[in-house]
Amino acid sequence: MKKKLTARQKKVLEFIRDFTSARGFPPTVRELADHFNMASPRGALKHLEALQNKGWIKRTPGLSRGIELPDNLPSPGIQIPIIGTVPAGDLDLAVEDWEGTLLLDESLADEDTFLLRVKGQSMIGDHIMPGDLALVRRQEAADDGDLVVVLVGEEATLKRLRRGTDEGSPVVLEPSNPEFDPIVLDGSSENVRIIGKVQAVIRLMASQSKKP
Repeated sequence: MKKKLTARQKKVLEFIRDFTSARGFPPTVRELADHFNMASPRGALKHLEALQNKGWIKRTPGLSRGIELPDNLPSPGIQIPIIGTVPAGDLDLAVEDWEGTLLLDESLADEDTFLLRVKGQSMIGDHIMPGDLALVRRQEAADDGDLVVVLVGEEATLKRLRRGTDEGSPVVLEPSNPEFDPIVLDGSSENVRIIGKVQAVIRLMASQSKKP
């Protein structure tokens, strides 16, 4: 049984997988160190030793490309796309802006999830800050009180859903910052569409420099 990997070890293993798949041979220790901007090959060697000890790779001593991926190796995670931004404020034009992907554990995400970068401060009461990544599961239905991404016409927002029990009753998109007003919508409007439900919020320290 393979032992669980750290986040850094998952990234190293994913790089080895991608490099080997694209070129037909594994990376050298130097190529691994250069890719992750390590100060010396020693850091890369430590990661390889950890992956080997945990059963995720095999290594042949003395070979510069002596890394072997065992057959039927399970995935260390899943790459989830960051497809753009979502306002946590007033309604704003919904524009997809591909930023890349983020490797997440398969217990958190799957092919039906995606990531949106948050802008605006209307949800700070729920500890959702500008620059955070919202993990969203694609679905068209949500319950009262769920955190959702809603598309109104061509504009989108991230809010907490409030809706009445009667058919056609107003839909309220509720902020958690008292400085922002709720957005009240006609519940029967065909232009109102739930894109997905927020499953988690991820805060990367590097993302704070990207605050709008």
